[in-house]
Amino acid sequence: MSEGLKASDILYAVIVPCIVALIIIAFPHYLAPALDPTLRAIVVYGLGEAILIIAVPMLFGLLWNQWAGGASGFLLGSIYALYVNDTFAASQLFTPDGMVGDISNLGYVVCAMLTGYIAGALNKGSLSFKRMLIAGLTGGIIGGIFLLFTQVISPFGMVTDIGYSLFITILPRIIYGIVIPAIAKVFSWYGLILRKS
Repeated sequence: MSEGLKASDILYAVIVPCIVALIIIAFPHYLAPALDPTLRAIVVYGLGEAILIIAVPMLFGLLWNQWAGGASGFLLGSIYALYVNDTFAASQLFTPDGMVGDISNLGYVVCAMLTGYIAGALNKGSLSFKRMLIAGLTGGIIGGIFLLFTQVISPFGMVTDIGYSLFITILPRIIYGIVIPAIAKVFSWYGLILRKS
């Protein structure tokens, strides 16, 4: 059933998404120079990583099931691993074999898979915010620990200060472990869940 085009359709279908897109683009460009290196690593450069390997798999795990969380984690973790590989290649920070044998690439995939799978498996389709919160935090922190482990044993020496690396790896996962369950709960209020109730 189609209705006529209303002003609110234009507002919410075109104008608001364009404003959000401009904010997403302007955010790292203007904010990065104003932050110290630690906050820059977390807030600006880590945003793409956080969305791809934490937020989306966790959201799918919480709203759908562990298989959707794990599968989306595998796909998005693989995409992010390719991005990291290209970043290292562009910076010429690789061995003569490229990044062959670098375990940290696999860490991005495993981290994202674990985050989504654990969040979904612990949540078990519940719409209880407390259960989603515990599932999201647990999945995010465990995924982050596995990622940090692969970066520690990486032949590229990605981690020079374990305390600092633990901080910038785990903090975003704790933040998203709180924010994503809240978003999932709002989705459930409006019936925007990916499974039958």
